[in-house]
This record gives sequence, C-alpha cells and structure tokens, in this order.
Amino acid sequence: MIEDDKKKYTVVSSRIEVPGVVRLELSCEVGAPLYIPGQFITVYLPELGTPEGKAYSISSTQDEPLRITVEKRGEFSRHLCALKPGDTFLATEPEGYFYSESDTSMLVMLAAGIGVAPFRSMILESLKKNPARRIVLLYSSRTMKTIVFKKELDELAAKHKTFEVHHFITREENISAGMTKGRMSAEAILQAVGDAPEQEFFICGSISFVRDMWKGLKLAGVQEDNLYTEAFFAQ
Repeated sequence: MIEDDKKKYTVVSSRIEVPGVVRLELSCEVGAPLYIPGQFITVYLPELGTPEGKAYSISSTQDEPLRITVEKRGEFSRHLCALKPGDTFLATEPEGYFYSESDTSMLVMLAAGIGVAPFRSMILESLKKNPARRIVLLYSSRTMKTIVFKKELDELAAKHKTFEVHHFITREENISAGMTKGRMSAEAILQAVGDAPEQEFFICGSISFVRDMWKGLKLAGVQEDNLYTEAFFAQ
C-alpha cells in the first residue's frame, strides 16, 4: 500500500465496553468516510516495528460517529486500546465485502467474542432500512461479563420481533436463564433459524471458530454460496 492510501484518524473518545474490550470513536482527516456495515479499516502502527497493517471492523452505523471496537489480544491491539483522545494513527478508508447484497434473505449471524463487532452495525442498519427482515444472532462468549453490546442487543431483541439473539457461554457454569452452556454447534444453529426459504450465514470470530462453524454448516447441508466468513487473528 502506498502512503497516499492511508488517512490520519484521531481518537475522539475511548470507552471500556467490557473488561478487555475498548470502543474507540474516531474522526478522519478527510471527513466522515462512507462505508457499508460489515466493512473494516486497516490500521498501521509503524512505531511498533510492524510494517503490516491490522484490520478492525467498524461497529458503528452511518448515523453515528465512526467507531471500532477492539479487544486486547496482542501488542497491536493493546496499543490501540491505550490511545487517548487526541492521539492519532494511520489507517485505510473503509474496505471489505462482509455484508449481504440481498434485501429479502434471512440474516443468520454467528459471532464469537469480539467477532460480534461488525454485526452491531449490520443489525442496526437492517432494522432501520428493512424492519420486516428476520435476523438471528447466535453469539458465543467465554463468560456473561464478556458479552459485548449485551444490553443493547437485549433491548433490540425486546423491541423488534424480527430480531433475536441466542447466547452461548463456554467457560462459566452458572448462567442466566435463556442462555446455553457450552459451544455453538451446527445443530443448535439450524434449530434456532428454522426452515426459512432463503438464508445467508455470516460467521465472524477466531480462525478456529470460523472454520468449525463453516465446516459444520456445510456438512449439515447449507450451500457454500450462502456462507460468508471473516476471521480474526491475534493482534
């Protein structure tokens, strides 16, 4: 990537979402960049001695200030999470193709951990533009305290009959009613979504989570053309 393709972003505010996860509100030197929910920006931090950029999903909608939601997983993300208002970094304008091009299909979103970040903007955008479209989010978290956006997701599910969220908790014994203890499976996914005639499956999380969900759904008969994936690396 040539230098001219990178833009300067300034941190406007920083807020802890859950332990180990920080929301950064950003402004860009070229003004509010246009994007499609599900896209990301690639961040560059040459001061860390790392020439390669790292991708971070946009978690905001076009009606909100630009935000990324970052989990402290490695040196790169820890540096981002430590940024204060007024700090700057270089990144690309929004890019990527992790979104639906249909207006009618049922959206099935499978998230693990911080993999829920792009789904927030996708859910809000869909509920605004096409409130009759059915959306099912199946979300795997280690503990109940690490569920990112939990309050907002629960409020959306209570408000919109077409949106539902299913929580899977993998590392906690005593969980709230309505949640599932243990890992997500293709069987649980298909049971939750039913037999809608047109379904698109979006999978976002760690490499192992994305691989396992993709394989499980394909073996269960879901057509490969209806499976969309985005994997997160430790960064």
